[in-house]
Amino acid sequence: MNKMSNYIKLKSIVKAFKNYGIDQPSRVKEANFVKDLGFDKVFVDGLIYDVEEALHVSLSEREVEQLQSPKDVIEYMLSK
Repeated sequence: MNKMSNYIKLKSIVKAFKNYGIDQPSRVKEANFVKDLGFDKVFVDGLIYDVEEALHVSLSEREVEQLQSPKDVIEYMLSK
């Protein structure tokens, strides 16, 4: 199976963000999901799970805990 291109990955990530009310991730890329955007942990976990599903990857709980902002999610997932 070929790895997804970064462009396709990014489109999938942005789509997942939009499903969670983040219409323009570039505007809030540095914002902390909990402190700045007001998301609770369950909501953030759901968002990251949806990104995992879209990209066909699975992250450990430890990896998920490190993802605190849209930028973190995008950079980490593009490196997968």
